[in-house]
Amino acid sequence: MNPDIKDIKIGEEISSIDTIVDGYKTYQVIRAALELGLFEWLDVHGSTPCEELGNTLSINGMFTRSFFQTLVDLGFLQETDDRFENTKITARLLVQKSPAYQGNWILNAADENGPWSALNDTLVGFAPKNTGSSKGPDLQFLKAMGERSLRGEVQEVTRLIAAWEGFGAAKKLLDIGGGHGLYAIAACQQNPDLRAVVLDKPRVIDLTREFIRNYGMEDRIRVVSGDIMHNDPGTGYDIVIISHHLYKFRTALPMIFGKVASSLRPRGLFVSNHWFCGPVCGTGSSGIRELDRSFQSYGHPLCHPEDFANGMFTKGLVITKRITIPGSSGASHVHLAEKVPEGCSPLPGQNESCGCRSCQ
Repeated sequence: MNPDIKDIKIGEEISSIDTIVDGYKTYQVIRAALELGLFEWLDVHGSTPCEELGNTLSINGMFTRSFFQTLVDLGFLQETDDRFENTKITARLLVQKSPAYQGNWILNAADENGPWSALNDTLVGFAPKNTGSSKGPDLQFLKAMGERSLRGEVQEVTRLIAAWEGFGAAKKLLDIGGGHGLYAIAACQQNPDLRAVVLDKPRVIDLTREFIRNYGMEDRIRVVSGDIMHNDPGTGYDIVIISHHLYKFRTALPMIFGKVASSLRPRGLFVSNHWFCGPVCGTGSSGIRELDRSFQSYGHPLCHPEDFANGMFTKGLVITKRITIPGSSGASHVHLAEKVPEGCSPLPGQNESCGCRSCQ
């Protein structure tokens, strides 16, 4: 029997679905503004009449006013006497010259090669959809990751490194799989005597150099083509950093920890910054963040932090501090470990400090 249309009731619960759909439309408005160069143009030219602004960006006149008004409603434009200009938050977060720019992070969510663009294909795939080729991550993705890290992770990891008792005397730093190089850059900014090497895939390093130039660090940070699985990173480093890079190397962690230990001088510092699973493969954050982290970590964050720490320990890297730091994609776990000096024999199972006189 066919339903009687007058008896069909949708109800107020549809509002949650409307919010979801409106969110998608809102995202597309911000995406279009970035791709059209709207915020960049206003940053240069300032307050501009509505019609002139629409004509400059070749926007169909039927949509100009409502498009700009949506951005006013969102707080990204302000309007006075039919003239539009950027707001302060737009100048800080959506104009490329700003150090806090987040435009690539926004655009990356709609990357046609990314996991969110065809979510059904990603979910039913036998392997997680990669963020780039085997030659290294997609450059758009790498820029987005750099912008994401600036939301607090780089700053907090840098604070922890700078608080290490050996930091003031440190001369050499290695950033393995450093990509954007921001961890190396930030550390060098805090120690004028520190020099750094960023090791990453060939297709990545030109962008790494671009980040380094943007911070005026060309004379102190060198970029080397290669990867930790197949290349020798060298020796004599005071600090080695690996951030959000070990997910795809889960089965090779002992070998990588061995290479890290070999590259460090005695009592040198190893810094690991990664996501870890919770007790039942969840960390208590929202489902959408868990899903996003799973995509970014090649299928899943790292598991079993105790095994992770013990893996370092077996290679002579003794954990001195563990701390959880907040990030835009959820909590990240930072492990700080020092290389045991030659002749020092820490007790089995002792993870926090060696305890022998050689390590004092």
